[in-house]
Amino acid sequence: MTPDGLGAVMLAAAASPRMVLHVHGGLVDENAGLRIAESLTPVYRGAGAYPVFVVWRAGLGEIVRNNLVEIAREEIFERLTSRVLSWSVGWLRGRAEGSRSSGASRPTEPELAEHLAARRRFDDPDQGEEPFADEEPFPGEQITAAEQSAFLTELETDPYLTQWVTTVAPRAEAGARGGIDPGTGVPTRMDTEVLAEITPDDPDGARGGGVVTVYLARKALQVLRAVIGRFRDRTDSGLYPTVVEEMLRVFYLGAVGAVLWSTMKKETEDAFRPGDDRAGTLLLSHLAAAHDAGTLGRVTLVGHSTGAVYLDNLLLAADRGRFQVCYLAPACTTEHFARTLDAATDRIGRFRMFTMTDEAERADRLAGAVYPRSLLYLVSGLLERDRGASAVVPVLGLARYLTPGGSAAFRLDSVHPYTAGPDRLILSPTGAQALAGARSTAVRHGDFDDDALVRDSLAHLVRSW
Repeated sequence: MTPDGLGAVMLAAAASPRMVLHVHGGLVDENAGLRIAESLTPVYRGAGAYPVFVVWRAGLGEIVRNNLVEIAREEIFERLTSRVLSWSVGWLRGRAEGSRSSGASRPTEPELAEHLAARRRFDDPDQGEEPFADEEPFPGEQITAAEQSAFLTELETDPYLTQWVTTVAPRAEAGARGGIDPGTGVPTRMDTEVLAEITPDDPDGARGGGVVTVYLARKALQVLRAVIGRFRDRTDSGLYPTVVEEMLRVFYLGAVGAVLWSTMKKETEDAFRPGDDRAGTLLLSHLAAAHDAGTLGRVTLVGHSTGAVYLDNLLLAADRGRFQVCYLAPACTTEHFARTLDAATDRIGRFRMFTMTDEAERADRLAGAVYPRSLLYLVSGLLERDRGASAVVPVLGLARYLTPGGSAAFRLDSVHPYTAGPDRLILSPTGAQALAGARSTAVRHGDFDDDALVRDSLAHLVRSW
């Protein structure tokens, strides 16, 4: 849309007693965003409001899902994941039994293979079973030095890993045709920086495979230590999803969408930087002009998923006006929302957030049994890097950080007044007794834009706020 076109839209919106600014999430692409806008237009108009939609080019969901499935097909990913998973299960069982030895409590190879085989139904991402779903992570001491040594020895003497690190890895790093994964017949998606780190300088020279495999084994030990550290800190996503998250963090972070996630967030911030050609800045200037002229009616901001990140930045950049705010499964971090509240509390009139219960969030499979958790779990456990190398960054839309029983380390005092109580936090699916404006049957992250009860709730809020 041109600046003149945006001006005309905002002039018409400001002439209405009610305006809704709706920002869709980053899971969907531009065409899907346009369809969301088209389908929500009668909902907001029926509530007496003039709707304005921010539609952007994203499509993160499809990209991440496809990449996760393709990475999971790699034989090297499967081999390393199975080793880390086996030792993680052994650690949990050993501590539950009062033993300090992971080795004696590890699953048998047939048991491990059976669990992984039940997951590998890549043709239908909604099928398959989560491996070791009944194993409950719990806090305990760190993995012992003896266990770490045994883990390294097992990997360093694995013939498959020795062959892979001396044949596939060097060619993959060089971009040569021979650098393909034996299981898929396509180039490995492992990060090039990791390939360079684990690849010997002279694969055909003096150093033998058993020597160079130590570099790969040490990277895998990073994964195992991180998994058990998250058990201890109660920041895990469940046994198998945590192993996958940490495997991806150490070996495949670039391939799974972390750069795209960071870019999307940066774009929401850049939209409000000074400059005549920035859509967010232009939008705010029109709102400010209508406010100063006394023609601006009641404005409701609705942001789904990454749309909440956009609205955080809008509130940070706004220097006048007061908005009613509704977040749907917000993907902003709790820290970013806290900073928004510190700077813009006087810009927020009423606030309500719809998001899923933790039970529903854990059952929302982003990539089937390959990664059997929701997008927000993956964002929090892997993609979000506001804290650098931290294993977990709390995300506002995850109920585990907002409700009793969550990790106390993530209860930000400045956030909880805005997420506590039935009039501000709505956990989906709600019961039949839920009040008007507080109803939802959404049980997937992508449901909130088209769930009938959420739409009824949004219409009620626009009319009554």
